[in-house]
Amino acid sequence: MDPLLHHHKESKQPTSLFPDKQPGTDPLLFAGPCSAESEEQVDRIAAALVQLGVRCFRAGIWKPRSKPGGFEGVGTPGLQWLRHVGDRYRLRVGTEVGTAEHARQALDHGLDFVWIGARTTTSPFAVSELAEVLEGEEITVLVKNPIAPDSDLWIGAIRRFMEKGVTHLAAVHRGFSVGANALLRNLPLWSEVDRVRECLPDLPILCDPSHIAGRADLVPIIVREARDRSYDGLFIEVHPDPRHALSDAAQQLTPEQLGQLMTTPEPDRPGDELDRLRLVLDSLDEEIIRLLAERARTTREIGAWKDLHRLSHHQPDREEELYRTRAELARLYGLSPELAKELYHTIHKHSIRLQDDEATKHSRE
Repeated sequence: MDPLLHHHKESKQPTSLFPDKQPGTDPLLFAGPCSAESEEQVDRIAAALVQLGVRCFRAGIWKPRSKPGGFEGVGTPGLQWLRHVGDRYRLRVGTEVGTAEHARQALDHGLDFVWIGARTTTSPFAVSELAEVLEGEEITVLVKNPIAPDSDLWIGAIRRFMEKGVTHLAAVHRGFSVGANALLRNLPLWSEVDRVRECLPDLPILCDPSHIAGRADLVPIIVREARDRSYDGLFIEVHPDPRHALSDAAQQLTPEQLGQLMTTPEPDRPGDELDRLRLVLDSLDEEIIRLLAERARTTREIGAWKDLHRLSHHQPDREEELYRTRAELARLYGLSPELAKELYHTIHKHSIRLQDDEATKHSRE
């Protein structure tokens, strides 16, 4: 196995991702540019990746942009470029499909794999239409997680393909959008992936460190985390000249950087492990802040309900129950019950103040 995919933990043997391969022998490193920009660019990056031992070449042809006016991909001509480098360099080639017509064209051009983007996974209607087109086809389908953290939606999308007889499947973890992130483009929320693993234990899971990191310099840290969590493979964006890429310039590696990552995946300086742990900690803190913000919104709704029914914002019985139950939860998770009581004392005081402030504001209107 390539050093880049080496796991510290014992990993399961994944089911075969491709029709002509035996289980456990698939080349589970998918690499290539975010977007196919020209025939010359596609050939140039494919030639470089082959030299690194990459066997699965990915490139976006149709690009779902958040706003109109940006580069939305080269469309159908790019499929011909992919097929050309696939034949020339004996690569497996694939692209993202977002509509039934995209899927039909991918099949017509003999692509080896397609992936379902995060925006598409979010829509059961779109996924069902794609599954209809790909029913019974000998093509590999990679399903990225939905934009928001919803493991049931992700699992449901995968099962829609399973029900149509698509047997060569994998999940791709590209992180989740939960608002503004200070460090990462998308939060990993590794627990969401754990739920997919529990439900579909034989399904290969790839990590897309490019979309999680959002920055090329952070990609190696995410790769190491994925390796430590025994992911089955990687899905990485690589561009010959990232600074001039037409999409996602900041997160794409150069072939040279990918080569370094493949040959020296272990930390090469004392601070690397500390950087990784701090990045994990920062991600957890962002999730805590997000949840506290959601709690504050719910607190305001409770305050409005209390005002409607002429109830006091401060209810001592509820406060006592809050401290007791949270202390018990802390003990179950191996935390100090006293820490939980102190934390929720602060949170509860803030909640009451929010409700009082909302009531005062409405009384003045």
